[in-house]
Amino acid sequence: MNWFTFLPVVLMAALSMTLGRVPLPLHPTWSARLLATTGAMTVMAVLGTGVFLTVNYGATLAPGAAAHMPEWALFGDDTPVPAMAGIPATLLTVAGVLVMTHRVVRLVTDLRTAQSEAQKPLETAVPIAVAVPGRRGGVLLSRGLLNALTPKELQVVFEHERSHLRHHHHRYLAAGVMAATLLPPLRPLDGRLRLVVERWADEDAAEAIGDRALVARTIAKVALAQSPGDVSEPTTAFAQSGVVQRVEALLGRPPAKNTVSGPLLFAGNGFLTSSLTAATLHLDHAITSTLLAVLALR
Repeated sequence: MNWFTFLPVVLMAALSMTLGRVPLPLHPTWSARLLATTGAMTVMAVLGTGVFLTVNYGATLAPGAAAHMPEWALFGDDTPVPAMAGIPATLLTVAGVLVMTHRVVRLVTDLRTAQSEAQKPLETAVPIAVAVPGRRGGVLLSRGLLNALTPKELQVVFEHERSHLRHHHHRYLAAGVMAATLLPPLRPLDGRLRLVVERWADEDAAEAIGDRALVARTIAKVALAQSPGDVSEPTTAFAQSGVVQRVEALLGRPPAKNTVSGPLLFAGNGFLTSSLTAATLHLDHAITSTLLAVLALR
């Protein structure tokens, strides 16, 4: 084991924290994809490194068991893992898996609850509109929303929520939640991801309605009458994230589609993050092989 073992995690965490704090000059579609991919890959890199160190620490404690482990799961140079690194890695990995499992169970439970309620309007005066994914999902509305909005405003809400369902935005949000759960410093990434997902749906609604000012007014109207915390995490609510920024964006010019720069940046980011994540398990072997090859050439 050497410091290269932790390099992928450090780089992925740094990239995630940077993207969480620096707005991307891209259409919300591409911003959401970049943030969700980076967050998910960071989770994989952190857990992968933790499992990797835990397995190798186990091999250090029980050398006989190492003979039955696959070669890729062990350090290439058979370096023992010291207790000062192995014990914290094992404890943190177990804690991380438990916390993530608890979060997944909570997300699934909340989603099933929302699906069971999506078949009829919510009997509450609070204006609520939520996109509930899944075959038993749909657009969940409250009586308060139906009574408070005009037909044109209700059309805005439906177009917004349909965008969430059509593009499976709950998966993007899940990536942000999992990243923030495992690494609290990544909460800004989760918050920015929630914002750009809502902005994505806002732009789809504005394009479908053809009136950006109407979409902005509808968001503001619902937000002013809505209490926070009325919906669950795996769903996307109409007016819950970054209302001021969303309204300001809708009152301005439509963002560029980024038909060239968006895909190129997303592909480059995907290549970088997937490479760093894969390196979590293989970097030690790759460096050892490279050094041996260089020495052989000399």
